[in-house]
Amino acid sequence: MSELVFERGGHWPWLLAILPLCVALAFGMRALRRQAARYGAEPCDAPGPAWLRALRIGAVFALGGVAWLDPRLGEETVELERRGLEVVLCLDTSRSMLARDLEPSRLERAKRDIRALLPELAGGDRTSLVAFAGDARLVVPPTHDVDALRELLETVDTATVPRGGSNLAAALRRALELISAGGEPTATILLLTDGEDLDGEGLAAAREVADRGIVLHTIGYGSARGSKITLDASGGQSFLRGPDGSEVVSSLDADSLRQMAEATGGTFVRADTLALPLVELKHKRLDPRAQKVFESGEEVLRRPRFQWLLMPAMLLVFVEIVARGAAIGRAARRSLP
Repeated sequence: MSELVFERGGHWPWLLAILPLCVALAFGMRALRRQAARYGAEPCDAPGPAWLRALRIGAVFALGGVAWLDPRLGEETVELERRGLEVVLCLDTSRSMLARDLEPSRLERAKRDIRALLPELAGGDRTSLVAFAGDARLVVPPTHDVDALRELLETVDTATVPRGGSNLAAALRRALELISAGGEPTATILLLTDGEDLDGEGLAAAREVADRGIVLHTIGYGSARGSKITLDASGGQSFLRGPDGSEVVSSLDADSLRQMAEATGGTFVRADTLALPLVELKHKRLDPRAQKVFESGEEVLRRPRFQWLLMPAMLLVFVEIVARGAAIGRAARRSLP
């Protein structure tokens, strides 16, 4: 990369306008001098042939134009621009998340953990929110506005995704669609669920996440012994019943969540073992991974040389200003009685 190149080289035809501009300036200045001489006025422009002044002004435009084409010569090593974290939150809104083995419920505890994470995100971090049950729905597209995400999070409940079930694979594949190509080094998916993968495709989807070079962390809500699913009814509270009429008991499937996280190099965390699991994950896993990417990012670029052209252009402008100021001063002295 040692040869001279122009980043905007395709715009060079614009420089062809400088020659007719110089000719027009030369004729215009000669005409003004003849007009002044005809009426007996003293010329107050800079001395010297008009074509020389026009050439000097044209050179300023030419040098500025070539500088605008952005000439590059030589090499320099620079650090890549630091990008913020890309965090996709996948929140389980299936009815099993209404179980109250975590207070006030699994779903409300997960939403509380998300609210605690939002202030920890820096201005350059982007966050999105996917709600899922039997299907996945995008609630908040990738955004830097954590206040907007916080407001929309409050509207999420078990009715956000009407289709029943708990399709972890749909959530992960929807999350993958949100992460742009090239953003994988700092991208992370946080899956907040009780781990009941009713469709049985969660591990396969986790491997797809790993193939993109993205890390998945799973946060499990609930207890291993299980809990009944409480429903609010008009006459009070009741428990969810299955097709056979028996009360449904939902338990945390920790093994499945652990396997999914480990398939991507991520971590499984039980929400009942940490006060703020998402904040802990960000400080211990997300931030160090992003820092490692930033420290290793370097790129060799061509060195800009536009200043070599702007310096003589500024010198010519200075010469023109001084010459014209001197000419005006001489004309003023001649007019004095």
